Amino acid sequence: MNWDDVKYFLAVAEAPSMRVAASSLKVSHSTVARRIDALEGELGVRLFDRMPSGYQLTAAGEELMPVALGVDESLHSFGRHIAGRDNELAGQVCVTVPDIFALELMMPYFEEFMLEYPDIQLKISDSFEVFDLSRREADIALRFTKNPPDHLIGCKIGRVKQAVYGRADYIKKYDLMDPSSGAGWIGWGTPEEKPHWLKKTPYPHLPLNCHFNNVLLQQQAVKRGLGLGYFPCFLGDTEENLVRLSEPEGYYDMWLLSHKDLRGAARMRAFRQFVISKIPPIKAALEGALTT
Repeated sequence: MNWDDVKYFLAVAEAPSMRVAASSLKVSHSTVARRIDALEGELGVRLFDRMPSGYQLTAAGEELMPVALGVDESLHSFGRHIAGRDNELAGQVCVTVPDIFALELMMPYFEEFMLEYPDIQLKISDSFEVFDLSRREADIALRFTKNPPDHLIGCKIGRVKQAVYGRADYIKKYDLMDPSSGAGWIGWGTPEEKPHWLKKTPYPHLPLNCHFNNVLLQQQAVKRGLGLGYFPCFLGDTEENLVRLSEPEGYYDMWLLSHKDLRGAARMRAFRQFVISKIPPIKAALEGALTT
């Protein structure tokens, strides 16, 4: 049975005339008649007698009436339940965010949000993978991107900038302008003789000492005095023993994104508004403005 046809059945059964039923459904008289005919054909019984005064329920129609009313009430009850739940500051919010951003910058804010909204459960998926928000693989994304998809809504938090960093005693030990001083780089990405990022730094003449394919490992290597590193400012500026050795350069923007269909859910709205309220300090950290 097509439950959409049941909606037409109820409208005709409860209305004083076919015209009123069609008006309440915002369709034409002929559409209502066609849908009633389709339902009767599917069930194999007449639900209404067509009288000069209008449609009157048959015995079969009388039997269907409580069933149809029960389904109608159940659907409305479900809708109210869902709407009520979405209006409550409770439930789960799944956030996808790159691990370095979650660990080094967002963790204090996650903690503050959880204390402020104890009935909202944060589910953090720390990944650079692009989760499909349309398929509810996540509710909200904190994503590095240059071009956010058109079907998502959100706002730009700030531009992710990178700079050269070295440990203070490492800088004193070596003459960074001398290629033969023994100073060198902690490389990242695919090993290559002269990577493109190296050419943009003040020290393109220094050799690559080693490679690490994870930015947190690169940061740790620089902190241990194994070489110079080139990584996001929010990883370097907060380390007491690291010195910034170049002007920050921007590469990607950080966006707060969600699907437009979720904009009305209270728990989603609460998280979005919370993050938006923290944009000034987050933006400063991303753009290397904490030390200026």
